Amino acid sequence: MVAERSNGALAESAKAPSLPEIETVAPEDLGHVSASSDDEESLPSNGRPPPSPFSPEAAKRDFARRLSRITRSLSLELLPQEGEDGVSKESLVPQHTYEGGLLSALGARLKETLLLARLAAQLYSYVAGGTMWAVNFWRLVLFALILMPGFLQMVVFYFFAPRMLRSVPYGVESRNVMDIYVPRKKWRRKGPRPVVIFITGGAWIIGYKGWGALLGRRLSQRGVLVACLDYRNFPQGALPDMLEDVNRGISWVLNNAALYGGDCHRVYLVGQSAGAQLGALAIFSQVQQQVEGGEVLGGQPAWDPSKIQGFVGVSGPYNMYALADHLDKRGLYKNIICRLMSVDGRVLMKELSPTYVTRRMSKAVTGRIPPVLLMHGTADKTVPMEIAVEYVTALKESGVPSAKLKLYRDKTHTQPIVEDPMRGGQDELMDDVLSLVTGKEERHSQFPMVPSILIDLASWVCPF
Repeated sequence: MVAERSNGALAESAKAPSLPEIETVAPEDLGHVSASSDDEESLPSNGRPPPSPFSPEAAKRDFARRLSRITRSLSLELLPQEGEDGVSKESLVPQHTYEGGLLSALGARLKETLLLARLAAQLYSYVAGGTMWAVNFWRLVLFALILMPGFLQMVVFYFFAPRMLRSVPYGVESRNVMDIYVPRKKWRRKGPRPVVIFITGGAWIIGYKGWGALLGRRLSQRGVLVACLDYRNFPQGALPDMLEDVNRGISWVLNNAALYGGDCHRVYLVGQSAGAQLGALAIFSQVQQQVEGGEVLGGQPAWDPSKIQGFVGVSGPYNMYALADHLDKRGLYKNIICRLMSVDGRVLMKELSPTYVTRRMSKAVTGRIPPVLLMHGTADKTVPMEIAVEYVTALKESGVPSAKLKLYRDKTHTQPIVEDPMRGGQDELMDDVLSLVTGKEERHSQFPMVPSILIDLASWVCPF
C-alpha cells in the first residue's frame, strides 16, 4: 500500500531509513459483507445441563478462590455446546455480584471520588504553567459533545447489555479491573472462542477500559471473547506501575478465559496508542525473561508469552525518546513525560521505548516474538506515522519472524478507534483484527451511529 507521509516532521533521530520490504495488509481483497444489528442476546439461564466433561463445582470453587482477596461472589450459568461427536458440552459464564449493602457501595464510591479529586489536583500542578493543555482539554470536551448521540448508544449497551460483564477484578490495586464482552449464544454453542485482550490508550492520563467498548462489542458479536483492561494512570502511577497492572491483567485472562468460554490457546493482544506501547513492552519483556531467565524491567508479574498468538499495535508511540519534544509542543509537557518514564528517580526514555528495546535484544529472544501487526494513520499528528515505520523496521532487522505494517490513508490518531466505527459502513480496524484472529479476510458493514457531518466536525476539533 502506498501512503503519503504526514506533514509533521520529526527530529532527525526519529526518522527511519526507507524500507522497501515493509509488508502491508491489503484492504482490497475483501470477503463477505454482512450487516450487524444492535440487538443483544441474554445469557442463558440455569437449566438442566447435559453431562459435562469437567466439574462445574470444582471450577466454581477455583474461581471463587482466585477472587477471594477482592471479596466478590459469583454464580455460574451453564450453556450447552455442540461437540464434534454430537454430544453436548457445557461452558461456564461467571456472573459477578458485589457483596455488601448500599452503605458499603456508597463508601466505595466516595473513596473513589476523593482519590480522583486528589489526583486531579496533583495533575493540575504539572500543567498549570502552560496553556496548550487547556486548549486541548476543551477541544476534547467539544469532541465528546459532538459525538454524544453515538456515545449515548454505547452507554446504554455498556450498562444494560446482559452479556457485558463490567469491572471484573484481576488484582488488588484501585484500577485492577476489566470489562469482559461475552460472545452471543450462537457462537458459544460452537465451543471455546478466540480471545482478544485490549489495552486502551488515553495519553497515560485519561485511559479507561470503556474506551474499548466499540471494538469489544463488535468483536464479541462475531464470536470473539474480549477483555478490556483498566490500569493505573498518571499521576497515580508511572509507566512501570502501568506495566505491572497490564502484566497482571494479561496473566489473569490467560488463567481464567476458559471460565467465560474462551480458548486459552487462541489469545491475541491488542493495544491502542499508549496501550500499544504498554502491550509491546509487556510481551517483549516476558519473552526475554523466558529465554534468558531473571527479571526484566516491565516483566512482572510473569506470564507465558507462548500463549499469545499475535500482537496488534494501533497508533502506538513506540519511540518516546524521539517523541518527547513533539508531544511537549502538543500539550503533553516534558515534565509529565519525564515523570511517566522514570524508575527510582531516573528517566529511562529509551529503556521504555519498544523501538530501542527491540534493537537491543538478541536473536534468540526476537525469534520467539509472536506475529506483530502495526496499524497507523498517515494523517496522525499526535504520533506521526514515521514512528510506526521506524518500529516495523527495527522489528524486521532484529529478527522478529513476522512483522507487518498497515497504513490507514488520511486517518488521524482517533479515527480508526472512534470516528470510523460510528460512521457506519466498514469498520476497518475491527475487520483487520478479526482477520488476524480468524486467519481469513473479513469485511462487515456496520449501521451508522452518528451522521457523517457530525463525525467530520468532531474529527476537525479533536485534539489528538
